[in-house]
Amino acid sequence: MKTLMVVDPQMCTECQDCINACKKEHGISRAKKTSTVPIFCLQCHPEKAFCARICPTGAIHEKNGTLMVNEDTCILCRLCLIACPVGMMVIDSENKTMQKCTLCMDSDCIIPACVEACKDNVLKFFSIEELEELKGKVEYTDFLNEVMKDFQGKK
Repeated sequence: MKTLMVVDPQMCTECQDCINACKKEHGISRAKKTSTVPIFCLQCHPEKAFCARICPTGAIHEKNGTLMVNEDTCILCRLCLIACPVGMMVIDSENKTMQKCTLCMDSDCIIPACVEACKDNVLKFFSIEELEELKGKVEYTDFLNEVMKDFQGKK
């Protein structure tokens, strides 16, 4: 199931709960915090993702619609970090591998740990099906039609 996370930067109180929840779940935070808002992986289409395309060992691969890093194959060359348009690959120095946000698809979480930890409701998690339902609501129709066109092209 293809999913999308949306961030409402105006509601962020800079509490760091999302960053701390990610670190607790994965041992390292796969998200970064700017001076005001959290930044996450863009969850690019697997065939178009710069990080996966540049990886010389093929360590970044698609699994269930999400790009994952195979720790056994990663050689920590950092080319993916350079190629990522938002710099969201993170170095796991303990395991000597790169990591990226997978929306917790590689854990036992039902929804991403960061979304669950966000007490200010800054982070929202949607499936394509939920976005399709929202399209019927007049106040969201124009915006969602534009987003869905982009999103559907990434399938």
